[in-house]
Amino acid sequence: MGGGVVGICVALCLQRSGRSVTVLERTLPGDGASGHNGGVLSIGDCAPIAMPGVLGSVPRMLRDPLSPFAISWPYLPRISPWLLRFIRAGRRAEVERIAAAIAALMDAALPSYRALITGTEAEPWFRPGGLLYGYATDESFAAAQYGIGLRERQGLSVKVLDDEAITTLDPLLAGRFRHGVYLPDAHHTPEPGEFTRALARVFLDGGGQLEIATVTGFETNGDVIEGVNTTSGRRLAGEVVLAAGAWSRDLARQLGARVPLDTERGYGVRVPGAGFGLRFPVISGDYHIALSPELRGIRIVGTVEFGGLTAPPKRERAQRLEAAARRIFPELSTKGAPWWMSYRPSMPDSLPVIGRAPRYSNAYLAFGHGHRGIAQAAITGRLISDLADGNESSFDLAPYRPERFSLRR
Repeated sequence: MGGGVVGICVALCLQRSGRSVTVLERTLPGDGASGHNGGVLSIGDCAPIAMPGVLGSVPRMLRDPLSPFAISWPYLPRISPWLLRFIRAGRRAEVERIAAAIAALMDAALPSYRALITGTEAEPWFRPGGLLYGYATDESFAAAQYGIGLRERQGLSVKVLDDEAITTLDPLLAGRFRHGVYLPDAHHTPEPGEFTRALARVFLDGGGQLEIATVTGFETNGDVIEGVNTTSGRRLAGEVVLAAGAWSRDLARQLGARVPLDTERGYGVRVPGAGFGLRFPVISGDYHIALSPELRGIRIVGTVEFGGLTAPPKRERAQRLEAAARRIFPELSTKGAPWWMSYRPSMPDSLPVIGRAPRYSNAYLAFGHGHRGIAQAAITGRLISDLADGNESSFDLAPYRPERFSLRR
């Protein structure tokens, strides 16, 4: 269930294991968060959202509605349990453990994608080029030192650059940053929506089925799921995978998994008339925004707001992105640029839920990838397929198990 990039990659992997697979999706592949993001496959990055010192930043999140990480006051009672777990995940020992689990997925991300898309129409949308974190001030670069060390301790490829070295990578960036951290293994897609739809077409061409319907519940017999109830009727099921992104929490509870999944409302702006193009994605360490290359122009993303699935989007959040981008590129004109808001499935420890559903032997969970869904989709599909096939794996799934929060209590 779920036609985002994670759900489609899971479906492809299960299809290639010999199964007949149907994807149930609320809208169309690529219409949600999978098509509305920076298109960055941040291979080589393992830093969780919650870092040491996060507790001190929470009051600022509550005071400033335009901070890069904001919480809507009316939503505070709902988000408070998630927020407490988020703060706990920012303890140094936890950060190191979580970073190792993120790095393990990222290390397997590229091989998993290559096995899935080589020779298909999705392959041209998958591009190398690296990822640059740029820092305009000595202060912002100093604040990034723990994150740099965190990546290095996980054995990831990290290059620290000065302005001259940044200019060599892309002359357009000359004089814009004093310091840079370059992750050479990162990839990107210039059109994440098209990439997701290309993957979906590969799935359909292989005999897969796609139905537009909203899942409402399950029909069970003991520890087995026998059917899936949807807004268009009942579907028989031999196996079920829940990969519904930000809409997964209530359905996961029906499958016996109580997980603290919440929703990041992520904003973005497309600037087709930017007048310049980037060679690779750039993330500002000063303003916490990402600028990514598109086929024509650039895409600006980055602000995160916790406000649930029903509150209306806020234009001023997108305007903050535009203002921050102009501080880096004063020549940039965003007049008339279309903007959007999407819903990202967010876990407080920055780790996805990947594993068997606690209550049912033929149900699997694959959601909660947050900012890394497009990077971790293919490896998630491989892991779910291995679980369903009963294959022994050297990959340790314990950090991603759905029961991990209840065990801590």
